[in-house]
Amino acid sequence: MEFVADTMLGNLARWLRMLGHDTLYSRSFEDWRLLHLAEEEGRVLLTRDESLFRRARGKGLRVMLITSDDIAEMLAYVAAKTGLSLVFDPSRTRCPRCNTPLTRMSKAEALSLLRDELTAKYEEFWRCSKCGRFYWQGNHWRTINETLERANKLIHRYSISSRSEDE
Repeated sequence: MEFVADTMLGNLARWLRMLGHDTLYSRSFEDWRLLHLAEEEGRVLLTRDESLFRRARGKGLRVMLITSDDIAEMLAYVAAKTGLSLVFDPSRTRCPRCNTPLTRMSKAEALSLLRDELTAKYEEFWRCSKCGRFYWQGNHWRTINETLERANKLIHRYSISSRSEDE
């Protein structure tokens, strides 16, 4: 599933990318561009803007109005309404910064490119071929897992009902 997120949903876009979902996002996307991307590329539009939500619905686009400020609630809502999985798959993850699929690096390659303390402490590394950033499952990983666990517990709250407001 592919998404396009409005300028108020950068954090959600990064999480969806990390979970392997192609998510377009830019702070400079104007409403007309968001609508165009959703329409031309068949993306689900994620927005906080009620006016944009109504315009997208009027054009028959798949759109979701995000009302929560809590990332676990946002992820649960999107997952419940689209059926996507909230599980980190290292073979599908994308760069949170630029949306490019990440490539797993060998430990030997990581040893030659990263600081010794990182390669001594961690086993798995990824690299973005577009922006050149490196990723690993560092200390922040516990928080990521806790957020995903909480989101998965919240999915039932947003399960698809007959009065669905979106899509």
